[in-house]
Amino acid sequence: MEIVDGGELKGYASLHPKTAESLKADIGSIVLFEDPESGFWGAAEIRKSPDVPQNKMVVDSLVLEASLLMEGDRVDVTLYERPMTALDYVEFGLKPLTEDANTEDLVTRAAESVSSLEKLIGGRLVYPGMSFNWPDLGVKVEILNTRPALTGRSFAKLAFEALRAKTGYQFKTVGISTPFNAILCIDTSGSMKTGDVPVKDVAHAREGLKDLAGDNPDVQAFLDRFEEGTNVTRAEAAAMAVLLYLAEKVGRGYGEKVAVITFERDVSEMTFMDPDTGDVRPYVECTGKNKAIGLQVISTHVIDKVEEGGTLTNMGDALMKAGEILDAFGDPRKPTMLIMLTDGMTTTGPPPLKVLKERFSGHRKLVMYCIGLGERNEIDEELMLAMAEYGNGTYRHVDNMRDLLEWYGRLASEFAVVIRGRE
Repeated sequence: MEIVDGGELKGYASLHPKTAESLKADIGSIVLFEDPESGFWGAAEIRKSPDVPQNKMVVDSLVLEASLLMEGDRVDVTLYERPMTALDYVEFGLKPLTEDANTEDLVTRAAESVSSLEKLIGGRLVYPGMSFNWPDLGVKVEILNTRPALTGRSFAKLAFEALRAKTGYQFKTVGISTPFNAILCIDTSGSMKTGDVPVKDVAHAREGLKDLAGDNPDVQAFLDRFEEGTNVTRAEAAAMAVLLYLAEKVGRGYGEKVAVITFERDVSEMTFMDPDTGDVRPYVECTGKNKAIGLQVISTHVIDKVEEGGTLTNMGDALMKAGEILDAFGDPRKPTMLIMLTDGMTTTGPPPLKVLKERFSGHRKLVMYCIGLGERNEIDEELMLAMAEYGNGTYRHVDNMRDLLEWYGRLASEFAVVIRGRE
């Protein structure tokens, strides 16, 4: 059958009624079409029209673009008889269409322009690896991941309203790096002394940090605590995760700023001295010359704060302090990631979600991730999830070193925004 480019058809393909009958397809049925020579293929919902020649199929332009097929190609057409998958989550990859395109703040701009994307592909079929152009943003969009996973030749229809009511959808860049600053909030209350975090599969990360630390004896001694098959305290686990985050930032080479806040009843910001000017600042710039300073300060500070820590947990004031540091960064155009790690629930201070909404409502380039470490029944996961959702991030629970380091390592290099509905 020969393909005809039908322009904007809302994702549909039109067949002559007799052609549809021969395929046992009706209005709303899905057909697969494949070029037997190139192997390029696509799929579309069917509409019928007597104006379409029986030996041709008129296909929506975006569907053709995504399938790498074009007008005049000859394809084999078959009926798709499996049920469509209902999606809870979609991850969109963004890649600029030209080398000189504006890549600054691309993820944030995508989130702000999502209504344009909904008009472009809302209600259309998607499948694994599908890609298409988003002209309003000047990017190519690729379907990277879905939940449930779409495998082989399986399809789902993009229902944005349903996605927002569930887990949401996420934007991330592909093939480019987005520089962003970070504020890491670490719970240092007394429960963080609990030694229940298994050390497994972290030898590679530990050796990498030891190489980065050079001959600094304090950092080397700290890293020696992480022997495979043993347990470490939650505070030690958190400290190593922050070290890894800082190391990843140094490796990126963008001079991104990282701040660390510890909290129990009281809230403390870590301060770093600029080796050139002697100025004391509430953040470290992730450059090679500052790496040893940052690693030593962080590893000792987090552990020391836990030793001093009481039994109360003050997330609300930690977020207030994060707001002050965000202003101190002095980079209003650069995106910022806020990460909150705790093993419990807020027990003093202002309500953290209220603080988040009041203090950060105007910061459109902020994304927040929450991490629960340790026993789930000790963590206010409902609050963690609510804060992460408001901050266009995600909540994740971890109970071992491997998963904790993997998550922090990923967050250090990937600025992604998750879109959901809000009350």
